[in-house]
Amino acid sequence: MKRSKKANAEERLERNAALLKMRFEATIYPGRKAKTKDWADDLNVDRVPDAKGRVRALITIEDLVRLLDQGVEVRLYRAHAYEPLDPALIVTDRSFKRWLDEQVRTLKANPGPKPFHEP
Repeated sequence: MKRSKKANAEERLERNAALLKMRFEATIYPGRKAKTKDWADDLNVDRVPDAKGRVRALITIEDLVRLLDQGVEVRLYRAHAYEPLDPALIVTDRSFKRWLDEQVRTLKANPGPKPFHEP
């Protein structure tokens, strides 16, 4: 059965909207316009710690365009669909406080060696 032009157009619009909401795993490098060592502080993206000291982030299409306009180098690795967060991953305030209290209790029970102090 042949699909109508309207159905095809709506499907394309939905796909384009989904693509615009995608997030990308990226590594960001200073590029030629970096003037200071603190260039990464001005990126205005949520960064992820990296074992090799690189600036890694999960960025949107808008972030990508803005970063490229700023003159930084962006390398993309993976694309992730925009989806609601899995409710199982959300930690409530009560459960976090319980976890934190347990960690503090463990540290108080086993304080470890005393720090070195010079006389």
